[in-house]
Amino acid sequence: MNIIIQLILLVALISINLVFSYKGKRLYLLYETSHFLGGFLLAVLLFNYLDKNLVLLAILTISILWEIYEFIINKNKKIKKYLENKFRYFITPATFSDTFLDILLNILGALFYLYLF
Repeated sequence: MNIIIQLILLVALISINLVFSYKGKRLYLLYETSHFLGGFLLAVLLFNYLDKNLVLLAILTISILWEIYEFIINKNKKIKKYLENKFRYFITPATFSDTFLDILLNILGALFYLYLF
C-alpha cells in the first residue's frame, strides 16, 4: 500500500507541473521545487528496493535521461509545437545552467531523504 501512495504522489507532482506549465516563467520556482521533491519522492520509492548508493545512481541516471528528453523536445520544433498547442505545455529553452540545476536539485532531494532516513 505504501508504494501505491508513493506512486500517486509522483504522478500528482508531474500532473501539477503539466497543469501549471502554461504559466511559463511566472512559476519558475514551482518547477525548481518540483525537481527537489521529485528527487525526494523517487528516493522514497527506490529506497524500498535498492541500497543507498544505488538509489543515488538511479536518480542521477533518471535525471540525466529526463534532461536529454527535455533537450530533444526543445530542439524538435514539430513536437514542441504539438505539445504547446495540444496540451498548452510550455517548454523553457534548454540551457546548461538550467539543466545542471535541475539535476543538482534532484540529487539534493534524494540526499535529503537519505539523510533523514
